[in-house]
Amino acid sequence: MSGCLAAEVISLRFRHRRVFPDWTLPLVALFGVLPDICSPHISLEDRHASFSHSLLFLAVLVPVCGMIAFWFEKGMRLRVAVVIWLAAMLHLAADAVSGGIPWLIPWKEEPLGDYYLEPFTWPIYDAVFIITAWLLWRWRQRLEVRAYERELMSAD
Repeated sequence: MSGCLAAEVISLRFRHRRVFPDWTLPLVALFGVLPDICSPHISLEDRHASFSHSLLFLAVLVPVCGMIAFWFEKGMRLRVAVVIWLAAMLHLAADAVSGGIPWLIPWKEEPLGDYYLEPFTWPIYDAVFIITAWLLWRWRQRLEVRAYERELMSAD
């Protein structure tokens, strides 16, 4: 979500228009947690060893993302489909560096990855991402207002 907000802020700052249509950010947030929602196991090990934490899951998501993006305007469909799929993929990448996941389920159950990020640091990373997203959201709102004011002034 921070990546989408950063793209929005940069686009509003320099091009004075948004990159993504409405409802993209909530979808990015949903798809970012989708692998955990699809396997609501209590233990972290069980969750990371599920189908929703595999390459096959990411492959299944491709047509799902396409179908969801169909509801957006024509020029934005590919952009929306790619960004919501990337949200799920980045979730799996984060899980791979924070304990490892079995990317090749159902063919191979052995997890790939390791604890490159120790569990005691996870709340710190979460806080940094949440604060970054909030700051970018606020900045985007201000830039949207400025872009709207510019449109009104140029229309006069």
